[in-house]
Amino acid sequence: MKQYLHGKRGADLLHDPLLNKGTAFTAAERDTMGLRGLVPPRIHTQTEQVDRVLQSFRRKPNDLEKYIYLIALQERNESLFYRVMKDHLNEMMPII
Repeated sequence: MKQYLHGKRGADLLHDPLLNKGTAFTAAERDTMGLRGLVPPRIHTQTEQVDRVLQSFRRKPNDLEKYIYLIALQERNESLFYRVMKDHLNEMMPII
């Protein structure tokens, strides 16, 4: 199987927050990187993921819960975390 510069595939790739794209991996990436069966079958764009994160974030009952949610996101998927931060800076900065 093909190795990428980062050398990670499958579960190792998903456990690296710098490389994990969650459900945004394309079908070709899922096949090449050994992710079939490790991520949900539906592919979501990063924009769709941002929308889902915002919905969950806004449902949190208080700032502490929002902070915990964002830190957990950063530990899972840094690309998505920073995209949410960048796109919604005014809303996120008081929490972070």
